Parts: sequence; structure tokens; C-alpha cells
Amino acid sequence: MSLFPDAFLNALGVIGSCVALAALLPIFTLISGLRFPRRLVVGVAVFTLGALLFGELANGYETFPWWDMALHVGSAAVLSVAGMGLALLPTAGAAPRTGIWVLAVLAFGFSMMVGAMWELMEFTLDQTFGTNTQDSGLIDTMTDIVANLVGAVFGAVASHLAVTRGTRVPPAALLLDFLDANPVIYGGWDGPLGDGPRRDAGGGDP
Repeated sequence: MSLFPDAFLNALGVIGSCVALAALLPIFTLISGLRFPRRLVVGVAVFTLGALLFGELANGYETFPWWDMALHVGSAAVLSVAGMGLALLPTAGAAPRTGIWVLAVLAFGFSMMVGAMWELMEFTLDQTFGTNTQDSGLIDTMTDIVANLVGAVFGAVASHLAVTRGTRVPPAALLLDFLDANPVIYGGWDGPLGDGPRRDAGGGDP
């Protein structure tokens, strides 16, 4: 016989998961030296609380059916912003030889890839352990994919505007803060890049 009721153990597990996820970025900062915007750290904490504490523990997904879709849209938008940051790494934040829209497409693809991997993970859990993460099967999966699509498009467009014009549309403002705070990996970044490719893209004199 367990000393603690199942509800208490579930709550303890959810709270522990929230704390662990919220601590990931500060721990990574200590290890790598990379600096993350404080708003991003707070945003990760709020997201984990909304997804795990409110969604799972407080049955928010059942009480508010739109809550899961809202989380998918928000996380997909942030993943597009992260994808833009990754796409800028090869040039250290300097203007690439292609149009910035190409980087936005890559950012969109990164977000959709992560979303697809998440759905695959849910399917694997359900088939292997008999869980019910995809509670309505195909409908649930396709709804999540549509939400991911909306968020990924928004995040890619917002990132494009941030990188080309300096427009601070959430959540892409976090990207600008991250670029400014980490010259060690974005040494070529000195502000908005404009819409076109790097001027020497043609390569050499005729």
C-alpha cells in the first residue's frame, strides 16, 4: 500500500516536470555562456505551467477544449523564431547570400518538423504503453497539425520582419534580443539586414 495517494504523486510529478523544464535555459546558460532573454525564460516557465499544471493537473484541456490548440499555435510560432536563429548561424548573423525569405522558409520547416516529431512521439506512446495522448485519433492529430501550421507561418513571418526591418512582433522580438546578447555566435549581426541577399552574392568581378 502506497504512503501517498495517486493524486498527490501525479501532482508532485507534474510540478517537478515544470520546475525541471523551466530550469533548462538557466542551466544551459551556466554551461554554454549563451544568454537568453529573460522574457524567454519566463515564457518557458509559463508555457510549462499552462501545459502541465493547468492542462494536465487541473484538467484544463477538458474544461477548455481550445487550450491545447492555443498551446500548439504559440509553441509553433516560437519554434519558427528558433529556426530563424539557427538559419542565421552559418553567417554569424550577417546577411546571407540568399534572400531572407529563404531563411524564413527554413524556419517554418524547422517548426513543422518538430511538430511532426511531437505527434510521432504521442503515437508511439499510445501504441507502446496504451496511453491516450491522441484521445480522438486522427481528428486530434490533424487539429494539432493545423494549429502548428498557423503558428509556424506566423512565427516565420514575424521573424522575417524582425530580421529584415527590426519589427518587434511577438515572439520574434525575442530573436532580436538573443542576437544582440550573444555576439560570440552572432558576431556578424549589427542590426536589420534588409530584404535582399548580401551584395557580394554574385561572387567576384566579371
